[in-house]
Amino acid sequence: MELQKVAETLEENGIALFAVSYDGVDVLNGFAERYGIGYPLLSDEGSAVIRSLGILNEDAPPPVAGIPHPGVFVLDEEGRIASKHFYASYRERDTGIGLLEHVLGITAPSHGPQSRSAAEAVEVRAWLDRDQYAWGQRLWLSVELEIAPGHHVYAAPTPGGYFPLTVSIDPIERVTIGTPKIPAGQPFRMEAFEEDFFVYEGTVRADVPLSFMVVDAGTLTLNVHVGLQACTDSECLLPATVDRELPVNEEPLVERPKPA
Repeated sequence: MELQKVAETLEENGIALFAVSYDGVDVLNGFAERYGIGYPLLSDEGSAVIRSLGILNEDAPPPVAGIPHPGVFVLDEEGRIASKHFYASYRERDTGIGLLEHVLGITAPSHGPQSRSAAEAVEVRAWLDRDQYAWGQRLWLSVELEIAPGHHVYAAPTPGGYFPLTVSIDPIERVTIGTPKIPAGQPFRMEAFEEDFFVYEGTVRADVPLSFMVVDAGTLTLNVHVGLQACTDSECLLPATVDRELPVNEEPLVERPKPA
């Protein structure tokens, strides 16, 4: 279902989509018909191909023994593996938008809820890759800073007394908050103080993976905190923290169709 949501975008980018499952043909036909799946679903009943690819999840318990580690192979035009992206747990998987942006590097046509705020000289925008979470799903929180011309924001590492860009989220029960992916800053020398730093200028984006292992929790609220310090070439503003709230709703569980 998640892949079907981005199938059109994949096609527009010249990418053909196939899915391999340990389910039989009848089960896959029923699933495709029930949920409007338009891309090919390939049956590997008995998991022979899954084993040969080295992606069989040996730790998966009954009744799901034989399933692969969830993930994707990206093939080039010659059919060679260009990259791969898999999870250790059979429970965790990407959203369609997560696949586009964090595996394939394609900008998604839409995202989930977003919130805007501002500190002095910096505008902060935060959003989720989709507006719902489901059990076993990985969502991404993205935080984008628009830094005013003539200013910069410090990046780690910084000398003592200065504050680099940080992104944090308050803990939520049964939601695993991953390590923020914040790009490296560019070297910068503040001549007035004869000090060297790493900084961001213009636009910078950080992404945080969130794994949801929660059921019947309803709407959850992500309390996001963005710490930063903005400066010009000659003076620094006081450190600031931008706090935002992002609600995300629970998606109903999808039951797998039974064999006929």
